[in-house]
Amino acid sequence: MELLESTSSNHVDDILTVLAILLRIGLAAHILLKKQDPVVCLSWLLGVALFPFATLICYFGFGINPFEHYAIRKRSSRHLAGLKRKRKSREELAKINRELTQQYSYQGFDRTAMWVSMLQGLPMQVGNSVQMLVNSTNAFRAINDCVDSATKYILVQFYQIQADSIGLGFLDRLAVKASAGVQVHVLFDALGSRGITNALVDHYRRQGVKIHRFLEVHPIKRRFQINWRNHRKLVIVDGEHAYTGGFNMGQMYLEGPDPKRPKWLDIIFEIAGPAIADLTAIFAEDWHFTTNKALSDNFLSETQPVSDRGLHGSQNPTGGHSSSAENLLQIVASGPSDDNAPFYTTLISILHEARARVWIMTPYFVPDKELLHAIRVAVARGVHVRIIVPKRSNHEITDTCAHSYFPELFQYGVELLRYQFGVCHGKLVLADSDLVLAGSSNLDYRSFYLNFETDILVRDRMLAQNIGDLFNQVSEGCLSLTAKDAANRPVVRLLFRRIMRLFAPLM
Repeated sequence: MELLESTSSNHVDDILTVLAILLRIGLAAHILLKKQDPVVCLSWLLGVALFPFATLICYFGFGINPFEHYAIRKRSSRHLAGLKRKRKSREELAKINRELTQQYSYQGFDRTAMWVSMLQGLPMQVGNSVQMLVNSTNAFRAINDCVDSATKYILVQFYQIQADSIGLGFLDRLAVKASAGVQVHVLFDALGSRGITNALVDHYRRQGVKIHRFLEVHPIKRRFQINWRNHRKLVIVDGEHAYTGGFNMGQMYLEGPDPKRPKWLDIIFEIAGPAIADLTAIFAEDWHFTTNKALSDNFLSETQPVSDRGLHGSQNPTGGHSSSAENLLQIVASGPSDDNAPFYTTLISILHEARARVWIMTPYFVPDKELLHAIRVAVARGVHVRIIVPKRSNHEITDTCAHSYFPELFQYGVELLRYQFGVCHGKLVLADSDLVLAGSSNLDYRSFYLNFETDILVRDRMLAQNIGDLFNQVSEGCLSLTAKDAANRPVVRLLFRRIMRLFAPLM
């Protein structure tokens, strides 16, 4: 009897061993077939080898891309009115872009502009006005004033709306407009806005606000994916004004009592002009994906030219930095369903084409090998590369990973500055004398490959000058990385940072 029990136990152990081996083989095969980035692939394979069962759980929660079908759904969403835009040929795009750059005397970055045009199927646009708003108080004031003046519709999309006086106060303001007959549509990310409960959603729906979670996690409905988030920040009012940038709605995003030394430094852009149609189309596609319902045709056809009333942010001269309407603007929309990684490839192209400078501001810096190489080559060509990051952000693990790249950057010749007064949350790229890339994207794997993001690519001398002045102003509150700092690397700290760097693709 004992022999039979022992034999049975051995059989069970053998079966479990075989299953474990098959699990490793099957999971490894799926990773090899689906993960094209060698670094990402190797990170997952390392997990399979060391922690197969834990990796299996993480892989189903974070690693499997549910948006392979999203690309099909996104194309099907083009039946929405206003999204049936005929994509121009490469020759047409090149001709229009060339004529515009010659007309406004812009030089350089032709390949970058052409790349973005090929991605979007649209040429550069003229007739837009862009205003930079520094810090959230100025942005919230401008947005609230604009919302209060709305007469037709308001479209809102945020990664994070906090359940505090700022976040709920903004939703209450929207509810007032909805009760007055203005059509209000709100999308918020289910993970980023965890504090917005079902009770709150029901409350605002009863007041007329059409509000929905983007990609909520729902096991019963077989929605397990939590890794692909909607990181966009967008407010569109009556087709006349749009706001985008790095800000979210919440108290933690306020700059604090000293605006010259903000504990939270953020950059927001107010846009007026034909580019709002492209931003509205982005919202329409996300709305259709989330609700399976189309927006009203009016939202996609009522974009107005630059208003004679100006931009709402211009009412506060200390917070707004205006550009002229004689700029060239392109929208850079990124998402996990797009194999071209638009923001990332645009950034790489800028680094390759820049001649004098590339100044970068980002709260989270987790580059991949190709981006590091592009930075190194740019510096070798004589381009001044300056990177401003916070000394300490609101994500300590990401900071630890970012610090592992600092010695390399210093060796390349990069000017690395660490903002010391709080979190520098601005997301800016300034190249040469007239090119700006800005919006919601960070310089990390999530913004490169995993999140839905919205950025603007602008050729504008006045705006570039204002942003250059901002960089210099912020630099005064930063600590420079010195040769001593780069050399001061205790073995234990270096080892821990290198371990964290292995998980860079997951951050």
